[in-house]
Amino acid sequence: MDMLVVISSEAPKKRKIYHKMGCIYAERIKFQNRLEIKVEQAEKEGYCECKYCAGLRGDVRTHKAQILSWTHKKEMEFKFDDHTETLYIKTKIGFWKIYLKDDIDKYLLYHRNTFDANTDYQELIRGEFHRQKDVKQTDSLVKLVEYIDAHDKAKVVIQDDYHNLPRRTKKQKKYYKQAERKVKREAVKRMDTLFAMLERQNPSLKNVSIYERSSVC
Repeated sequence: MDMLVVISSEAPKKRKIYHKMGCIYAERIKFQNRLEIKVEQAEKEGYCECKYCAGLRGDVRTHKAQILSWTHKKEMEFKFDDHTETLYIKTKIGFWKIYLKDDIDKYLLYHRNTFDANTDYQELIRGEFHRQKDVKQTDSLVKLVEYIDAHDKAKVVIQDDYHNLPRRTKKQKKYYKQAERKVKREAVKRMDTLFAMLERQNPSLKNVSIYERSSVC
């Protein structure tokens, strides 16, 4: 992990604790004693994680101001489930969940398979989710929220016209190709649905070739 944490160079052996950036206890460390080091280094030196800012619950605590900003600027709703220690994020067009995988100490991002903005929160939580595989395991809550925001903005563009998606970076080009393939698959499905409807109305069309069918439409 490359995450930076805060320690006190004057901490006694029995109180060697490291804190995440933004932790209220990190702010209490005197400037001359405050050090910022990688979490791996802190653990090697015998520092233990702060109970207040540890884990996803701690990230939610230390990012209170930022979450409030995201709520207004990005029009997101955040809900932390104390029982499952899972963070749920609702946007205009999607529903997401983030949880900390203990054995790797990193966050995983999941996206709900279906979404209706009018669905009750409890029902949304109980729905089926899929792992967002193009998102790497990370220790950064900020990166995941930024991904969700970019993903949903791109989805809105796709619903209008995927050709308007940016294609400057390698990742953007890859996403554009994915959107293009998806639109083509959906077009084929719509065509199949249309043919099925026509065949129910006129069974003789089942014997018409694909080229002849095109002229029917």
